[in-house]
Amino acid sequence: MASSCRALYISEILAEISWQLEDDRKSLSHLARCCKAFSDPALDVLWRRMSLFSPFIPLLPPNVLTLWVECQFSAESLAGFQCPPIHEWKAFDAYARRVRILYSGASHFLAGVTTIRADFNVFPLLRSMSMQLQETIQPGIRLFPETLQTLEISGPAYINCKDSCIQTALAHAARDAPFLKHLHVEDYGYNSDRLDTQPLHFKHLRSLQISAFISSNVLKSLCYILSQSPVIELKIELPPTSCIWNAPYTLFPHLESLEIHGTPALAEAFITNVSSACVRSLTVTHTRGPARTADCSRLFSTIVNKYGTSLQSLSLTISRSPVLHNHDGVAHDIMDALFPLMPRLEHLEELHLSLPSATQVDDYPAVEVSGWPALKRMEFMAT
Repeated sequence: MASSCRALYISEILAEISWQLEDDRKSLSHLARCCKAFSDPALDVLWRRMSLFSPFIPLLPPNVLTLWVECQFSAESLAGFQCPPIHEWKAFDAYARRVRILYSGASHFLAGVTTIRADFNVFPLLRSMSMQLQETIQPGIRLFPETLQTLEISGPAYINCKDSCIQTALAHAARDAPFLKHLHVEDYGYNSDRLDTQPLHFKHLRSLQISAFISSNVLKSLCYILSQSPVIELKIELPPTSCIWNAPYTLFPHLESLEIHGTPALAEAFITNVSSACVRSLTVTHTRGPARTADCSRLFSTIVNKYGTSLQSLSLTISRSPVLHNHDGVAHDIMDALFPLMPRLEHLEELHLSLPSATQVDDYPAVEVSGWPALKRMEFMAT
């Protein structure tokens, strides 16, 4: 028994015990209160992932807590507020530095505390953040810590907001979070026609997801803003409008993986404007809007002409469209357009097809897998 107890003097063992209890917050809480030796490892795990700001509210300095209780956390109310001395933030900082993942929801609390503390990083060791902006970030504050690697950010939930909150937030992130690798931007439905921000250089940005956009012009502007970063993986949702993409500037020259949600016509237009000719994985998912056979044919030709020597994985999903009636016939027309082009995809190893039909691809007479140079796997589903 004595030797077993001595094992608990090893900090790595205490840390491992705490990690094993990661999903049992009640036990972690008990462990943190057990003794001083157990406290730090348990608290590190307990506070590592936070989804609410409420646990931090009682830790605020008295004057700041009063502002919060009186709902005076707006930028205007905080303009002349004197930040409490550092010793009054001791309890807050002791827990804030343990946080690595923050699902903050609305940004109101964080923006308020950051405004009070000026250029101080509130969560100095944060790795991942998810937040919804409610108002434009003030120029002088540091909302994003230098350690941030993953950011998921969305605009206000109300559609009539005219302030470009996200473009300001992205400019802050480019300035203050130089090691950002993964960025997800969504719900950007403002009334503005475009963004005015110049290209932002995220030197380490590799993965980008853009979703739920309403304005095509805003989406184009955002792509322009982020295209100078070394993005190799892009997931994008194109709005179902008649506006055909035509960008006069270079789009994502380093791209290797591309996933598009939109109509075949818009997907074809977007691919035409992508600068990279080395895409290895391509997914096109049609979920709404028209999907005409002619549009699909142009999409296939563009894919083959542009990525014939690089593409290794191709996934195409064409949903049932209100403008199409004979779905079985349309599926055959789509395969008629696609299959003759397959031999030109020199390195394609995987093909996934989802078409609006009850027809099985094995029944289709034009399938000659032996004539497709590198194909190893083929899947077919009827939508």
